[in-house]
Amino acid sequence: MTSRPIFTVLTAASFAACSPGPGSAIPQSGIERQMLGLMQKFDRWDYDGDGELNAREIDTGIRTLKGSSRAVTYTADEVIAHYDQNGNKTISLREAQAGYRQRTDQRDNPPAER
Repeated sequence: MTSRPIFTVLTAASFAACSPGPGSAIPQSGIERQMLGLMQKFDRWDYDGDGELNAREIDTGIRTLKGSSRAVTYTADEVIAHYDQNGNKTISLREAQAGYRQRTDQRDNPPAER
């Protein structure tokens, strides 16, 4: 009988229509905005789409910022030295997020004075 699959599809569709969805995509804090910016920059600079940034991609990305209000002074080698945790001379999104979190934690929680 074909009514059962149709019923299942209609039931699933009605549940999906009533669900609240994935939530707000609007960042709520400064850290969330900066993390979203990091993810966007990572996606824009990953020119070959392999999920990792290499020195060539970072250099190209940095050159796209020259002359803009977002121009930077760091080099690709400095970026890789900071974020590359496994030593393969590339940066995965996971490494970028971990390095960014570490930098944010250090800024927000400076060492206690002695």
